[in-house]
Amino acid sequence: MASLRGLPAGVLRGGSGLAWRRQPRPLAPALPAWAWYVALLALAVGMGVAAGYNPRYALAGAFGLAFVAVVLVDVTLGLCAFTFLSFLELLLVTEDKSFSFLKVAGFLLMVSWLAHISTSRARDESFVSQHPQFTFILVLFLGWATVSASWAEVPGQALDTSSRYFQNMILFLIVYTAVRERKHATWVAWAWVAGATVATIPAMLSPPTYEDDLTVRISGTIGDPNELAALLVAGTVFAGVLTAITKEAALRVAAGAAVGLFLAGIFYTVSRGGLVALGVALIAACLLAGRWRGRAVVVTALGLLTVVIYFASFAGLDARDRVTTVEGGSGRTDIWKVGWRMVEDEPIRGIGSGNFPISSIHYLLEPGVLERDEFIIDTPKVAHNTYLQILAELGIVGLALFLTIIGFSVRCAIRAAHWFGRHGDTQMELVARGMVVALVGILAADFFISEQFGKQLWLLLGLGPALYGVARRTYPDVEEPVPEQAPEPPRMLRPVPAGRY
Repeated sequence: MASLRGLPAGVLRGGSGLAWRRQPRPLAPALPAWAWYVALLALAVGMGVAAGYNPRYALAGAFGLAFVAVVLVDVTLGLCAFTFLSFLELLLVTEDKSFSFLKVAGFLLMVSWLAHISTSRARDESFVSQHPQFTFILVLFLGWATVSASWAEVPGQALDTSSRYFQNMILFLIVYTAVRERKHATWVAWAWVAGATVATIPAMLSPPTYEDDLTVRISGTIGDPNELAALLVAGTVFAGVLTAITKEAALRVAAGAAVGLFLAGIFYTVSRGGLVALGVALIAACLLAGRWRGRAVVVTALGLLTVVIYFASFAGLDARDRVTTVEGGSGRTDIWKVGWRMVEDEPIRGIGSGNFPISSIHYLLEPGVLERDEFIIDTPKVAHNTYLQILAELGIVGLALFLTIIGFSVRCAIRAAHWFGRHGDTQMELVARGMVVALVGILAADFFISEQFGKQLWLLLGLGPALYGVARRTYPDVEEPVPEQAPEPPRMLRPVPAGRY
């Protein structure tokens, strides 16, 4: 027998032969222990200096380190972390708004997603391969927004907003890749609830104070009461769904408490758009509840009764007047008049992406009384209506493409709910239906705010096809085998008459 001296250390002696195990080469030399201690000490000192200079920098740095660690581990965990951080945008941006950690977090998430799809061999993880026709719609919408710079008053603004559309579409694709399993959808829902909780509790404990006699409205870490109310409406739906499907008692109690917290938060925003969105979401829940329609009707009745009782008995007089007064609001209807003049002037192609605040002054001196022209001249505002702003900036073509994206997402989520229900997975069916209700609430609130670039909106839009993909992978339909046909009997050979060849 030949000598085994000199063989590599990776040789394993088995029962009937030898097996070779290749030892991977280290990509880089391991750092000594003292180097890690020095790095951690330097990091701690840097965080302390940042906290002394500006606590926001320290907070952003802490979140940044945690996010980098999470996003490098798994793209799904990175998406959940990004969902949570999207509710803390005001805390993660410098005072002069020159730097936003949330943008850095989005870039890191995109890098993690690109690394994942470049190394994955699964064809169904690619949204483009699974939905090539709808991918063309996304590209067409982005292309139309970009091309609008050629006729926009300020082309640079059109290109800037087109890049924001591009970032949101990348988030749409990331959601499809990250939400691969049943549990991933519930993780995103929990991240939404956690982020909304952190955004709401501090604002409710220390509401803002005004020198003038104005209605106290909380805006949390979102920065705008109407936007916070819209996100809390979706958070209320997600918290209700998690309360219904969670088995752990502690988590179930936490989700139930979040429902009450978010309802109170909507009241404290004193947002008429938020209250309208809440009512629309409750009605949508009754229509889309399926086998849970009876419970949905009871919950809707209790929710509407709670709103009436609060504003009739507990809300302050100024808050009650603001909710019940609709005469012009805070200048929103005047902005809508100007926006509609833009639509009448350029109905097909619009005035150019992102140019609504810039071009609105050209449509001021026309027939029609405007009570709040300072929102057009002194401090130009957006349209305060997502659909009107897209229609004014991108015309009928742009709005049709945007509504197609919304319709595709809703259709996928409803198909996912039916797919889960057909296979007896009631928990995921409820998650899919709740996602549609949450999206309907956001879309209703968008009639009063311009949130076409909202990260949470595009995250919800991406959840529709992602849930449908999870349903098809979890419960693939097996085609029935085609019954084998009996072989045909051999044909009888006729005798050839004599003399014929």
